[in-house]
Amino acid sequence: MSTKVPVLSLVLPMYNEEANAEKVTQELLQELTKAEIQHELILVDNGSFDGTGLILAQLSQEYPTIKVVKVTQNQGYGWGIINGLHWASGDYLGFMGADGQIDPKDVIRVFREALEKNYHLCKVNRYYREDGLVRKVVSHIFNKLFVYTFKVNVGDINGSPKIMTRLCYEKLTLSSKDWFLDAEVMLKAHDLSMTMGEVPVVFRRRNGGHSSVRVKTLWEFLRNMVAYRKRGAWNESSDLVWREGDPA
Repeated sequence: MSTKVPVLSLVLPMYNEEANAEKVTQELLQELTKAEIQHELILVDNGSFDGTGLILAQLSQEYPTIKVVKVTQNQGYGWGIINGLHWASGDYLGFMGADGQIDPKDVIRVFREALEKNYHLCKVNRYYREDGLVRKVVSHIFNKLFVYTFKVNVGDINGSPKIMTRLCYEKLTLSSKDWFLDAEVMLKAHDLSMTMGEVPVVFRRRNGGHSSVRVKTLWEFLRNMVAYRKRGAWNESSDLVWREGDPA
């Protein structure tokens, strides 16, 4: 790892992303370096059983600003992010998918928006989507249900990267192991009166690999929405096993 303290720590959970891991990582590094942002990338091997782990190990040897965290068994998208965020050392922390659907230049835009407007939390709003019909339908239904249920006026709940201050991250005490993590971030930030911003972006089509979002993901969202509404907050953080994987 670089000896310099990063301003931005960005977590990318990867589950069987051997088709995208190297390209996505290198493009992000190129844009972050070009923008002169002191950074670290925390690449999480989220229980992959393809060649993702080997690729991440090679990248960490080649680039000093990369940490690799290994989760031995996949327990969900959120669990990979939670483990990655635990090892982040930056003043700002963020997470995003590793499927190449967000232009790296838009990551820079989100970070600069957070800095310039002093937001606690800033994220993308995927105003135009080039991904498949299933993803569009699932996202549309979930966003409508979310706004109706919780009265949180956000255009794109699951849009990432989400980039937040360290204070915001520490206050959120995230616990969702599955896809509800994005919603948990938004709900808790709203309840804590955190300032939030959005940056409109184009959501590109996947270049390789397969999305793990399915129609059943919607039912997962619904179940978690009901649970959250009943409890008012998630109280699972005390049960988290933070040292799932040491950074390599």
